[in-house]
Amino acid sequence: MTFSHLDHSTSEDLWVKAGVLDLPVVPDNTISTNGTIIVLAAHPDDEALGAPAMLARAEEWNCQLKVILFSAGEKSHPESPTYTCEQLKSIRLDEFDRALDTFDKPYSSRFVDLPDGQLPEYASQIRDVIQREIEVAGGPVTLVAPYSEDGHGDHEAVGTAALEIGRSRRVTVFEYPIWFWHWGNPTDPRWHFWRVLPDPQGLDRDALLACYPSQTKALSVRKGDEAILTAAHLEHFKRGQDTFVINDFRANDVTTAAARRTAVEPTNDASTASAVFDAVHREKRDPWSVWESDYEIAKRKVLVTHLPSTMYSHILEIGCSVGALTRELAAHSLKVTALDASCEALKTAKRLRGFAAKTAFLHASVPYEWPEGRFDCVVLSETGYYLTPSQLERTLELIDASTPTQFVLALCHWKGDIDGWPLTADEVHDACLNYWPKLRTDFHFSGEYRLDIVTVNKTDAFPEAKAFQ
Repeated sequence: MTFSHLDHSTSEDLWVKAGVLDLPVVPDNTISTNGTIIVLAAHPDDEALGAPAMLARAEEWNCQLKVILFSAGEKSHPESPTYTCEQLKSIRLDEFDRALDTFDKPYSSRFVDLPDGQLPEYASQIRDVIQREIEVAGGPVTLVAPYSEDGHGDHEAVGTAALEIGRSRRVTVFEYPIWFWHWGNPTDPRWHFWRVLPDPQGLDRDALLACYPSQTKALSVRKGDEAILTAAHLEHFKRGQDTFVINDFRANDVTTAAARRTAVEPTNDASTASAVFDAVHREKRDPWSVWESDYEIAKRKVLVTHLPSTMYSHILEIGCSVGALTRELAAHSLKVTALDASCEALKTAKRLRGFAAKTAFLHASVPYEWPEGRFDCVVLSETGYYLTPSQLERTLELIDASTPTQFVLALCHWKGDIDGWPLTADEVHDACLNYWPKLRTDFHFSGEYRLDIVTVNKTDAFPEAKAFQ
């Protein structure tokens, strides 16, 4: 992603029309009480743009508040004829202190003094700083960091480090987008799963942003001194709420602490699946022998045989790998959309012949990428345990938004140990089946693998049907 602050900013009206003001509020208990909220900023003003409501409300959770600033943002105007980088460094640090003082609440801050524009080169040091702050913090910690996919290298370096430490230390990480609103498109599905934290009474965002005149106003009328934050871009931060990507790495209903006591610590999830499985499929075209294995062949037959209908309008298969199950599903649908995170696996799948339906193979890392379409049958097979609980929840929300009031959901996962990945087969199936309150069980099997085929009804009751066991 490359962009300039001088580019035309996506209109705030477009974001509002798309529903950005209607996002759900941060759920209760997401922020740990009686602990510490650590707000991370790549540059002065990041915290004022992305997390002022969090800063203003820290006392509501009886939390200590700490703000860590990694660079002074001294290169914000690299061609300025008016100020040197050293002068801008002093200006911006003064603005940072002034902005935090407007909250009139207890806080501590730390300036790490890494070079502006070079934070990706200091990823290890950033992780060490975050790790140390967690170790000395009082009580449970909540990390608040720039969005790890914000398009700005410095923001992404801090956000990615926060996610890595959050995952390893089992703390919740709130990511706040800044430049995403500038270059992003409201058709991007990711933001639909974000959450908002409303401003408390008395928070004056205009007064807060006025503490940063070096960024919100031109330094002079001379070329190179233009304002970094245009009026159009600033509109995105006057919504009366913070917007966050929430990554809850704490033990919860889906991955309990008891289940984790004997499990291998997960080192991968949806964000790494593409690279991991590309490597697996480069080493061996059919790594699980799905075409030849008696186990795989029998499992596919059981799944397809027990689908409650012999023909669907549009089946979505999440995690198609080399397309073995896809070919079986194609005989039972007018159209099949098959997704996989591995480009290498899809190369093999696309060489298949003899499909009885119009089949589209798409490279997609769910839940970050999602296909268009309306699906009356969704198949999630041997894929769910590669997702974190929050990634699985987002996937279920996407399924819900892409299906009619009644649809078929087929879940199939091996019950052995999946070392290095977040979930087990039972955790995946239980989370999925608990998501919709009205289900009819069409088939259930639990042995070497678990298979659940259900009909979901989002409205009222549905007619009686025979259930298989």
